[in-house]
Amino acid sequence: MPVTMVSEIHRYPSRPPGFEEPLFPTRESRRAVAEHLARAPWLSRGSELDRGSGRCAHSREESSHVLRRADGRVYMVRRCPKGCLRTCKKRIVRVLQRWREVSRWWEPERSVDRLVFRVLLAGGAVVDLALDRASREWLLLGVVD
Repeated sequence: MPVTMVSEIHRYPSRPPGFEEPLFPTRESRRAVAEHLARAPWLSRGSELDRGSGRCAHSREESSHVLRRADGRVYMVRRCPKGCLRTCKKRIVRVLQRWREVSRWWEPERSVDRLVFRVLLAGGAVVDLALDRASREWLLLGVVD
């Protein structure tokens, strides 16, 4: 999945050619604008993801930690699955992609501002980890299929 820059999203035309304000006077114009925006190269829907495409379709938002050792190795630490009381520690081999996710900024109690890292773990798993910029807490967002 290519990384999309915010500037690329802002440069994408917000309406089809020939449309002026108001954008939604008729049912047909609403459909034309919606179809135009759905063709945006940076927009994808979970229902359209191919199995094994390398993109996350589900978000777990499970509490996690990132531990950096003095020798430079970095680990993802989280509670083991299936209610186990132990923790699991997996070495992060490489950061594959990184981006910033900002949403719901107009709702202070529900806003999201985080740095997301797609990482390769020892053993071959690829996961998305997020660092909340306000709380400085790490979350495991999902496992990439």
